[in-house]
Amino acid sequence: MSLRDELEAFVAARGPAGDEGAVAEVFEDRIAPHVDNIEWDAMGNVVATDEGPSDHEILITGHTDELTLLVDGVTDDGFVSYSKVGGHYKGNFIGQEVVIGPDEVPGVIGTKCRHHTTPDERERLLADDLYIDVGAESPKEVQALNIEPGDHATWNQTVTELGYERVAGRAIDDRIALAILVKLAQQMETDSTVHYVATVQEEIGLRGARAIGYSVDPDVGIAVEIFPSDDYPAADGGGQDINLGDGPVIELADGNEYLFDGILVDRQTLSWLRQAAERTGVDSQFGVMINGTTDASELQRVRGGRHAGAIGVPCRYTHSPVETISLADAKETVAVLAEACESEFPARSSVRSG
Repeated sequence: MSLRDELEAFVAARGPAGDEGAVAEVFEDRIAPHVDNIEWDAMGNVVATDEGPSDHEILITGHTDELTLLVDGVTDDGFVSYSKVGGHYKGNFIGQEVVIGPDEVPGVIGTKCRHHTTPDERERLLADDLYIDVGAESPKEVQALNIEPGDHATWNQTVTELGYERVAGRAIDDRIALAILVKLAQQMETDSTVHYVATVQEEIGLRGARAIGYSVDPDVGIAVEIFPSDDYPAADGGGQDINLGDGPVIELADGNEYLFDGILVDRQTLSWLRQAAERTGVDSQFGVMINGTTDASELQRVRGGRHAGAIGVPCRYTHSPVETISLADAKETVAVLAEACESEFPARSSVRSG
């Protein structure tokens, strides 16, 4: 299957944080023919391992969870209330279609009708106090639809094909990484042992990666992710000039303001990835992700610490229902990772420098 087909299969499955099993099962099914063994841990992380004859080990992750809404109540007149799970922007909510619960019941999110707004309100984003409308008129009718508190709602979006190898859709973050891991496993030729890991609960604190960092002890860990681009008219011009179509982004660092709670990628790992890109002829980009982080942060600092880094596919409209990427960038990410894994990489005995 093509990379696009793999992505479409992953996006078709729904994976709220804490309930990612459907996505994990797709990962297991897709990657199983290309690895030696697969194990699930108690959290729902999936570790697909291709055993090599050398003592060197590499771990590469992509996460299975997506931004969701957690049903936390029902009004007397049948509207569904929710809590936001993950780093949402409330401007994405108005006018969106969702599906809720195990039966994927359709719903819509509306706001105050324009006909009832004041002139001032018409110039503002009225995105507070929103509810999901499933067509019900009472809590009993909502219950009859098999919706109850604790269920999740996800955007009712799949993959839309745009021009010039661009695609848009829900949960491209991080389903494109899972597709990349599958394509990488299909073509990998290395003496090292490679662990391809589908992690859980990344969007709410890298929780799955923390567990994996203890249970699997590689020489180096790499998170495959998206990286926010700033190449569209609504960007404020204050970004880092990350563009779709200009190649994968090798991450330098990430975290909150002043780079708290993130990763500073070590010089050995940066050189390893940069040189792999150069050998494959891929034009890579470099960036610092502000107000975000990846599984690499946990992989770097648990179990005594290790070499770790991240490589991302440039993405427009991150954390929205229409995340947009270039498949050409994703294909080049596969090429860079394949070259890196087949070359010498930082060993666990190599002390971090730089």
